[in-house]
Amino acid sequence: TRFLLMNLEGYTPEAIRIGELPLEDQWILSRLAKTVSNVTQHLEGYRFSEVSRAIYDFTWSEFCDWYVEMSKNRLNDEQSRATVQRVLVGILDVIVRLVHPVMPFLAESLWQAMNETAFERGLPEPHPAMESVTIASWPELPAAWRDEKIEARIARMQSLVRGLREIRARYTLDRKAEIDVFVKCEQKHADDFAALEPFIRMFGRINKWECGPEVTKPPQSASAVDVDFEAYVSLEGLIDVDKETARLKQQREEKQKHLRSAEAKLSNENFVKNAPAAIVEEQRDRVRDLEKQLESIEQNLRDLQSS
Repeated sequence: TRFLLMNLEGYTPEAIRIGELPLEDQWILSRLAKTVSNVTQHLEGYRFSEVSRAIYDFTWSEFCDWYVEMSKNRLNDEQSRATVQRVLVGILDVIVRLVHPVMPFLAESLWQAMNETAFERGLPEPHPAMESVTIASWPELPAAWRDEKIEARIARMQSLVRGLREIRARYTLDRKAEIDVFVKCEQKHADDFAALEPFIRMFGRINKWECGPEVTKPPQSASAVDVDFEAYVSLEGLIDVDKETARLKQQREEKQKHLRSAEAKLSNENFVKNAPAAIVEEQRDRVRDLEKQLESIEQNLRDLQSS
């Protein structure tokens, strides 16, 4: 809220015409419409924990993590600033209304702060704000705003970015270092990624970018695989291959030792028979987790050794 209110200089209220909005606006409004519907259903069913979860997931994992970041460049552009301001403050207005039943005092504080900066606001059309959120109407958004195709397009982009971030974490790459990315996918997905390339580059900190059905895996690279694409990140010049290989082999040895210990417990009939069921299941979970970690280490070693 503080960030948004700091960027509302020159704000002018106006109705939102979703067909005239860029893709990222249509996406976040589709997700917002779905969230309003879900929260309403959970409230009517007295599922208050699900109410909180739905609001949290949208506000933090979609609005803040993705859309606010995607909107920052437009806030600095005179031609797009007005529209993105209306979308941002409209979404925040809806979030505050949704959160009021579970966080009433915070909701009221945010509502009063918005009243001072953007008194006339709302989705799809702006109206003078009520004096208090406690008497504001419950949000209702057009069902036509929900667009599964747009949501799928952004979800694919998010999967790609998460894959690139996972590779950075896997090899402890400098967060600020730019990477060379190669994505193999069908042409229709390549065309879609091309439309979203500015966001992919921003979120992924990308230097060289290639995408299409003819892309091949470069030497000494790491992979991120999705049902719609395979992404490769060149590790050349970013890591010391010998040191990383030695580190991974040592890590593999430690994990194998822990795995043998856990498997030995589970192969002991007395342990399985006499230990509490929760403890036995905990060991089984540990085995599955260690197997998954070892599989990841082996894949990392194969990536490093590829040529």
